[in-house]
Amino acid sequence: MQVHMHDVYEKTGKVNQNMAKHIVGHKHHVALLPNLFLLNQHIKSRSDLSIIEEADAGLYFSFIGGQAIQSIDDIDSVQISYLPRKLQGELEFTKGEQVGLLQMKISSAHLATTLGENEDQIIQHFRMMKEKLGNDNGIIELPFTEKLASLCEPVLTHTGHSISLAGHIYAVIFNLIEQLQMLSHLSQCEDCQSKLFNAQNRIEMLNYEVLDIKQLSQQVGLNPEALEIGFNLIVGQPIRSYWTLTRVKSAAVRLRENPTNKGSILAQSGLSEEQFEAAFLQHFGVSSHHYGQIH
Repeated sequence: MQVHMHDVYEKTGKVNQNMAKHIVGHKHHVALLPNLFLLNQHIKSRSDLSIIEEADAGLYFSFIGGQAIQSIDDIDSVQISYLPRKLQGELEFTKGEQVGLLQMKISSAHLATTLGENEDQIIQHFRMMKEKLGNDNGIIELPFTEKLASLCEPVLTHTGHSISLAGHIYAVIFNLIEQLQMLSHLSQCEDCQSKLFNAQNRIEMLNYEVLDIKQLSQQVGLNPEALEIGFNLIVGQPIRSYWTLTRVKSAAVRLRENPTNKGSILAQSGLSEEQFEAAFLQHFGVSSHHYGQIH
């Protein structure tokens, strides 16, 4: 089934009644200032769908989650994209699939004015970053760092005037621009990459029962945000996900050796029981109990 995004939601942000059998979710779109917008959207498909969507020209700073984004805990990743002109595309959903989106959009002219720069300089900068750091679709992907989480929290919990919300959004956008510059440097600095591989080795040695990014960054000689951004660049996944995977793989080896010793293995993993089981399901497709029985 194919539908257009503007037919999915009512003006109130609720799903249109005639689409309710196919989609659940919401769409809250706020124009804070001329050329500065905030979108919080959730789509869960009840059937296989193709949704046509149009996007205006501008800079998009997007936070993606696997469910409705109500708190920073619901955010999994960050994407930055620059569209020089209006584009149309299709979003494919299989039955049961869902995505949460918190998105900030700003025009290049508005960002230039805010930063005291020339608009052409802003456009050239983001075009260069897109070519250098973007994927095949021209999207730049970043991890959701601890610092960025602290800046996003006021956006999600804000209840006051729109002008103060705009201030929080500017803080997020400015931080992401700094992250882009940091990512660009890390992508070509051999010394920094050596420090990142050192961090990876330290995690794989299972020296950390609890991951302290600040402590690890001091040990390898990088600031915490550079460690998170660079680790994602070098290893291909966020540092916390990699730490969890390393702990779970180690636990899996020990479970194979002694399936009855789960309590001790769990205690030494540094994970809560809920995290432990969720990680086993994600990485092995079965619970730790069944994994021990199978192997």
